[in-house]
Amino acid sequence: MNTENTATKEKTVLKYTGTIIEIGNAIQGETWIKQDFTIRTEEQYPQLINFLTFNDCQDQLTRCKLDDEVTVFFNAKSRKFNDKYYTELTAWRVNINFNKK
Repeated sequence: MNTENTATKEKTVLKYTGTIIEIGNAIQGETWIKQDFTIRTEEQYPQLINFLTFNDCQDQLTRCKLDDEVTVFFNAKSRKFNDKYYTELTAWRVNINFNKK
């Protein structure tokens, strides 16, 4: 009888909703383009969160402007450099919330 745990791992979708307060300049390489932007969340204690976009998602960002309310879906990853960790939030989808009150 196999008693091994067969539960599957679920990946949580990371997302934040907020207002765009800053859009950085696009930087282009030979085969890629990237751009960063910052949102302010609408919580009791608003947070400023900076995201990075690449290629297809950067195209989505070009539709956005300052003060747009957006929902950002992203991946988080960290890397270690000189004994210090650096975390990057990479957006893979940016939805403009047109129903903002």
